Amino acid sequence: MRIVLVTHAEASEDAPRALTDAGVASAEQSAARIAHIMGKAWRVNKAVSSPAVRCVQTALVILGTLSGEKLRRLDTDPRLMAARDPMGPEQLFRALADYPCEGLLVVLHADLANALPGGCRPQGCRDGWFTERPVLCILDLEPGGPPDSARIFLLEGPDGVSVFPPGYGASFKKKLLLT
Repeated sequence: MRIVLVTHAEASEDAPRALTDAGVASAEQSAARIAHIMGKAWRVNKAVSSPAVRCVQTALVILGTLSGEKLRRLDTDPRLMAARDPMGPEQLFRALADYPCEGLLVVLHADLANALPGGCRPQGCRDGWFTERPVLCILDLEPGGPPDSARIFLLEGPDGVSVFPPGYGASFKKKLLLT
């Protein structure tokens, strides 16, 4: 299954940590980038987000562009919440296993940097967290497969520049082939 993961966009430091105007604009840019990469025929069939306001708002902005008329529900999953320690791959993939479908959108926190499969340690991170947001990740995962079987096709920061680690090479990053 093809999964689109997006970290939340820029948010205010004040509670409830809602998106800033710049955050809304960057979430809109993320939606446009996803649409461009995945093609016009691709649609979000299921969406899940961390319950944090900044994640839900990011998801709603993206869904406004990508879901069309079909999707009328955004699930929230507390397993996607940010914690003191960054999320690991096992936690992320346990959550993903509960949403097996094509066209899955997941919006979560910057600790995605620590939860990527295959020991991928992207650029632009500090202590397991992306330092800039939103980050877009597109991966394929066989339903029920272990995290290390997932393949990342795209990993880019808010400026559209790859944040794959230097030298990760073709053994991990494959050309995005749309099915």
